[in-house]
Amino acid sequence: MDRLAEIITAKANELFDETIRLRRHFHMYPELSFREYETSDYICRYLDKLGIDYTAKLAGTGIIAWINGEKKAGGKTIALRAELDALPVKEATGLPWTSRNEGLMHACGHDSHMAMLMGAIKISSDLRKEFAGKMVFIFQPGEELAPGGAKMLMETETFRGISPDLIIAQHVLPDLPSVMTGFRAGKYMASSDELHITITGRGGHAALPEKSSDQVLIGSELVIRLREAADKYKTDEPLVLGIGSFIARGATNIIPDKVSIKGTVRTFDEKARKDILGIMAEICREVEKEYRVRIELDIPEGYPVLVNDDEYVRMAMDLAKEINGDDMVTGLERRMSSEDFAHYSLKYPVVFFRTGIGAETEGLSGLHTPGFTMDEKAMITGLKTISYLGIRFTEI
Repeated sequence: MDRLAEIITAKANELFDETIRLRRHFHMYPELSFREYETSDYICRYLDKLGIDYTAKLAGTGIIAWINGEKKAGGKTIALRAELDALPVKEATGLPWTSRNEGLMHACGHDSHMAMLMGAIKISSDLRKEFAGKMVFIFQPGEELAPGGAKMLMETETFRGISPDLIIAQHVLPDLPSVMTGFRAGKYMASSDELHITITGRGGHAALPEKSSDQVLIGSELVIRLREAADKYKTDEPLVLGIGSFIARGATNIIPDKVSIKGTVRTFDEKARKDILGIMAEICREVEKEYRVRIELDIPEGYPVLVNDDEYVRMAMDLAKEINGDDMVTGLERRMSSEDFAHYSLKYPVVFFRTGIGAETEGLSGLHTPGFTMDEKAMITGLKTISYLGIRFTEI
C-alpha cells in the first residue's frame, strides 16, 4: 500500500462514525426525486461548515462542489457523483433510524452514497496539498425518475463549465460480499424505456359483447403482440420487454371504457432500442385500426446503455487493489437494471463501480424492497475507494 492509500485508509476509519451518522440522518428523512429540498439544504450546511466552494439549486435541488488541488499546476478534473433521491416505498426494517417520512424510503442506498461522498469531500479537503487538478463533487437529484437528473444537471451552466476528464460513481450492491468492490469495463447496465399505453373504447355489459368494444381483450392481445415482437427481434444483445401494470377498472359483468398498461423495454443495443420502440408504436397503431378504438402510447425519454471506459476501469481496478487488497476487488457481470449515470457516459469517460454491502448473517434484503438495509462497515471501503480513485486520477 502506498503512502497516499495509507493516509486515506486512516482518514476513512476516523470518519466511520460520522459517515454512519450522516447515512442514518438521510435515511430517516427521505425525499422523492426532484423534491430533495431538505436533503440538499442539509448538504449545503455541511459544505458551509467545511468552507467548501459550491453551487446549489442546480436542476432544482442539485449541488456541485469543488476543491482545487495545491500540489502543482495542471492536473485533471475528476468528478465524483452521488444521488439525492429516495423511493415511494414503505419501510419495514424496524430499525431505530427507520424513515420518518411515511411511505418514503432510501431503499436503493442513495443515503449511503451521499454520506460517503461527504466523507470524500472532507478527505479531499484535508489532502488538497497531496494532489493537482480539481476534485468535483456532484450531488444529483432525480436518479430514480426518467429522464433523470443527470441529463438535466449536464445542461446547467455550472456543469458545462467543469469539463471533467473523468466522472466516477459508486453504488452499493447486496449481491456482492461486504467490503468488496466490483468493476466492469464497457457495457455494464442496460438502457431503460417506459411504455405507457391507454386503450379507450366503448364499455358496456359483459353479457352484451356486441354493444361494446372489449378493451380488456384488446389490451391482452396487444401485450401478446408486443411481447412476440420483442422475442422475435434479431440482436446479439439481450432485449427484454416487461409488462408490470395492467389496469382495467371493470367488474365481473362490466367491460370498462379504458384500460391502462405500463411496461419497460431494456437492452444493451442502442440500435435495437430505437428499432423496437418504433415497432411497438406501429403495433399499437395496427391494433387501434383493427379494433376501432383509441390507443395512446407514451414513451418518456429513458436511460441509455451505461458504458464504462475500458482503460479507466483497468486503472481503477489496479488502484482499488492497491488500497483494498487484491482479494477484495472483483469483476462484475452485466445487469439488465439501469442507471441515469449512463447519460454521463454518452459524453465523458466514466467509471461506475459497486461496493459490496452483503452479509449473510444479517439477512439483508435487496434493493428497492421495504426490508432493504446494509452492512454499514462497507461504507469504509466505499469511502476510501472513491476518495483514492478520485485523488489519484487527477495525476494519471
